[in-house]
Formats: sequence, C-alpha cells, structure tokens
Amino acid sequence: MKLQQISLNRLQYVESGQFINRFLTDFDSLGLDPSEDPEFQLSYDSLKEQAVVYELALMQIRAKAASGALAQLDQVRDQKFATLRQALLVHRYTDDPAEKSAYTLLRIVLKTYRDLIRMNFEAETLAINTLISTLRSAQYLPAIQTLGMENHITVLETANEAFKGMFDSRSTETITTTVYDTKMLRKTILNTYTELAQYCAIMAKRKNTPYYNQIVTAINHGRKYYADILAHRSGVADATPDA
Repeated sequence: MKLQQISLNRLQYVESGQFINRFLTDFDSLGLDPSEDPEFQLSYDSLKEQAVVYELALMQIRAKAASGALAQLDQVRDQKFATLRQALLVHRYTDDPAEKSAYTLLRIVLKTYRDLIRMNFEAETLAINTLISTLRSAQYLPAIQTLGMENHITVLETANEAFKGMFDSRSTETITTTVYDTKMLRKTILNTYTELAQYCAIMAKRKNTPYYNQIVTAINHGRKYYADILAHRSGVADATPDA
C-alpha cells in the first residue's frame, strides 16, 4: 500500500497538532494492539508523548494571542473613556447656565474616576460599570442629556462589554512558565510521524497483513483530508509532497 502524498511542512502550527491527533484517534478506533509490533509501538508511544507537549505549546501560543487581543480591547475602552472626558471639557467655558451647571456636576463625578485607566483589568471593568450606572441615574442623567453625552456613555459601555466578554471567556487552563520551542517541537513530531507512516507502509507492502493494512488505511484517511485542505488553500493540487 502506498501513502497518500502530502506536504506536511505546509501545515500550520495548529493544523499540525490536529493532524497528529487525527491519526492517534483513528488508530485507537481500529482497536489494534500497538504492542503487536514493538518497533511500531516505540514510535507510536513517542508520538503520543510528543502530542501532549505540542498541545501545551499551542496553548501557550493561544494564550499569548488572547493576551494581545485583550490588551487591544483594554486600550479601546481607555480611549472611549478619554473621549467621554473630552466631550465634557467642550462645555468648560460655556455661557449657558444650564450647561454650566451640568458641566460642574459631571466634572465632580468624572474627577473621581480620573485614575480609572491605571487600574488592573478587573477593577477597571467594575469602575466603568459603576461610572455608567452613576451617570445614568436620576441624579446625573438630566445633566448628561443637557450636554448631549448619551452616545459617549453608550460607546464606552460597548467597549467595556467587549473587553469583559473576552476576559471572561479566556481559557481557564493553566499555562506553565515553561517556554516551548514550538517550531522545533513541530519539526520533531512530524519527523516521528513520517518515520512511523513510512515504516507502516513498508510493512504493509512486505507482509500484506490486515494489521498493517488497516493502519495504513487509517493513516491515509488523515493524509487525504489535510492534503485536500492544502490543495484548496493554494487553489491547485499539492505538487511537492514531502512525506
């Protein structure tokens, strides 16, 4: 039996992990005993161990990406808070008595929250919620309406909710302080997989037994699936297989 051609080096980091896990899952579903071939089992066990470490490395990448996105959302809500304060300052020198009174009242409130952007994530979220509730209360809403600042409050609320949504949905999985060399881990695990796949193909051709034939069939299912993904991504058939 021949192996389905695929360029493993074109798989993205996450796809590489999914590709390996696909094989491990497909093999488990066969109900075969890996110890039937000690050499196969050695590579198979190594692949399983590497898959666990590689997943930890991917989790670290995702955590860093989430942290970056979270920081951007925090910056956005800080900007919206600054815009709210600037909207109030526009009325600083107004000659209209009603606007002057509204400005004085709201200035006292916003002054209380002037250090808001220096707070930690959770504290800032709570502070913004409290500020918005205060500004929409019966005591301060008339002043907000007088100065036409309702939209600025809504925009700030939207930005804060966007931050809160991402913050609350962060993975609760613990990311260790270990720094993983994801590039090297990916190279190693794909090399181990390639050696295993090629070995199984050789044994299937040499012995032509159900054991190896089933394994190669399972291997090819995953290879065909991801080869199609790569071909679709590039718009052409994969012409440079490496395994």
